Amino acid sequence: MCSFYRHSFLVFSLGMLAGCAAIKSPESVVTPSPVYWNTSGSAAALLTYFDQLRLLSPTELAKETERARKNYAKDKSVFYQLQYAIVLSFPGGDIHHAQQLLEPLTKETERRERSLHALAAMLSTDLAERQRLEGALQTQTRRADDLESKLEALKEIEKKMIQRENVIKEKP
Repeated sequence: MCSFYRHSFLVFSLGMLAGCAAIKSPESVVTPSPVYWNTSGSAAALLTYFDQLRLLSPTELAKETERARKNYAKDKSVFYQLQYAIVLSFPGGDIHHAQQLLEPLTKETERRERSLHALAAMLSTDLAERQRLEGALQTQTRRADDLESKLEALKEIEKKMIQRENVIKEKP
């Protein structure tokens, strides 16, 4: 019986050592290259591409936008169309142009590439909601500015009324 426990302990210890060997130290973890170029045409590849774009600086993102535009100009495939729309959907990008790229994909009835069309529909819905929220924000900002100017006008009227009252009190 003691031999069984000894063997079990030995197997357990070896398993623990093997498990520890698989863990990489933080220094050995290599950061991935900024943009993953998988042109397999899948929605998963485009989602990975989106995830990689989030890591780019504004100047790198501008370069990537130009690269995506050139790829789409060369090859008008659904994959490159979506890739270009994804880059344009980032902050500072041309949301209206991204919507124009997505519109034919969301309206197409013959859906050979279902996952890409589903991704296009999701992105189009997201962009439409962002545009709606930006419009609402602009409306509320204008409204706040108008209310502030009205408040300032009321303050001026109040000051003038106080000045008139003081002038009237001074004249006996």
